[in-house]
Order: sequence, then structure tokens, then C-alpha cells
Amino acid sequence: MDEVKHQHRDTMFRGLFKEPHNFLRLLEWCRGGESGLTVEDITPFDLDSALALRIRRNDVSFITKDNRLIILVEHQSTQCPNMAFRLLLYYTELLQLWIKLNDVNVYGDSKIQALPVPEFYVAYNGVEPLKSEYSTFNLDYEGIKIDVKVKVVDIHFESMADIETANTLVGYAYFYKVYDEGIRQGLTRDKAFSAARDECIKRGYLHGYVEKEDFIVFYKDIFDYDTQLKQEGKAEGKAEGKAEGKAEGKAEGKAEGKAEGKAEGIIDTAQRLLKAGTSLQYLTEVLQLSESQVRELKKAIA
Repeated sequence: MDEVKHQHRDTMFRGLFKEPHNFLRLLEWCRGGESGLTVEDITPFDLDSALALRIRRNDVSFITKDNRLIILVEHQSTQCPNMAFRLLLYYTELLQLWIKLNDVNVYGDSKIQALPVPEFYVAYNGVEPLKSEYSTFNLDYEGIKIDVKVKVVDIHFESMADIETANTLVGYAYFYKVYDEGIRQGLTRDKAFSAARDECIKRGYLHGYVEKEDFIVFYKDIFDYDTQLKQEGKAEGKAEGKAEGKAEGKAEGKAEGKAEGKAEGIIDTAQRLLKAGTSLQYLTEVLQLSESQVRELKKAIA
């Protein structure tokens, strides 16, 4: 359940920093200076749910006019020693998409030229102090050599020298500073989230974002979905397992119960969000529904 547990944070990260101007502010922080790029110089380049089935993850990626593929991942828990390897995997997935979109023939007799050059960053927002500014992955065996180096950047609010309220990165950092403090004080995730939103409104952070009604409905619905998925999956799986009375039947019952509970929870959640006016992008990114599925749901509730 860890994937669902942290879904609201992943969703906000992607929702904010998939916007080109916000991404550039974050890139400047990662590089430690001006990015040298404008909004016109970068294009979102991601594996969204309309193009590929994938496990939700919390990355944003852009391709630049000079053919760099910048992949930026947020990491919230303790530092993971495998981030460099994970980013290498993300890069190869995106390369497959790039090859497809550019009609590159990898089986032809011509050498592939000018692949997008990777640039990797991890935005760290975990509970422990940042231990290392870099994550690396190295493979060197009988002439085969791969070296990946990823810069890890601290994005805690306390590390920000600039506390300008119009800076989206600062606002994001402040939101989760208040949220994490609320969790440490024993608040439920729902109450900690509401407290963080209220503080941002009071201080002017994330203006034009946290005040929106669909922001409240959307993120609260993720909490409801988390709880519903746990309850329905356990209840359905337990009932099916008892009916079989055997170890094999019990395992199948749990699997089917979880799958049915998850599917029903996704549909219910999507319908509530559609009624609240939530955008197509939110539904396809977070609930992993295709555009055709969303259109069918719209028809059903019309």
C-alpha cells in the first residue's frame, strides 16, 4: 500500500512541476544557478497513461531544444542507494518511446545518431538529513562499462534561501513542511493535509492552486480511495478465501478480492471527481484510466 499511501505527494509534485515554468524554477535549484533555458526551449516528454501501462511513479521529464532529456524524480523517504539505477531504467523506457515517435529503425544498417543526452536529478524531501549529494551506478565487466551519476538536491523548506511566495518550489516545500510536522504531532493524514493547505493560503504560498475546489476534492478523494482499497480488498479476499477452504482457494480469493475492490474503488473515485469537475489529466495520471474510459464514465453520469 506504500504506492497509494504517498500518492497525494507524488501527484502534487507531478501536477506542479510538469508545468514548464515551474519545472525551470526547480531545474535552476538543482543546477545551482540559471538554467539557460526558456519555456519555449523545453517540451514535456513522459510516459503518460495514454501511451504505456506502468506503475505510478513520481518523475517529471522534459526534452530540450539541444536534445537533452532531463529526468527529475522526487524522493521522500530515507535515501535510496539505487536511485541512479532507477533513473537509468526510466531513461531507457523514455528512449523506447523516443525511438517510436521518431521512427528510428534500430534494426537497420545505419548507426543511430544523436540520441537524447540524459541529465538526472533527485529532489530529496525525506525525514533524514541529506547524506550524499550524488547517487551512482557503475558496471564495468570485460570491456562493458556503464557509469551513471545523479545529483541529489535538498528541497526542504529550511534549505531555501529564497522564501518568495510566488516561487512554486518554495510553496511546495512549505506545504510539506507543515504537513510533515502535523504527522509528527499525531494528526491524521487528512487533517495534516488540511492544515498545510490552510497555512499556505494564509501565507500566500501556492496561490491559485491550493484554493481551488477541485484541489480539495481531488486530494481528499485519494485518502478515501486509500482507505476504501484496504477495506474492500481485505474483506473480499477474506470472504473468498474462507469459501474455498483451501490454501490455493484462499490465495486466489484474496487476489480476486483485492483486484475487484481496486477496480470498483477506481470507478467510484473517478465518477466523484468527474462530478466535481476534475480535469482529464488528473484522472489519467492518478487513477491510470485511459481517455476512452473517462469519456465512457462521463456519458454514464451525464
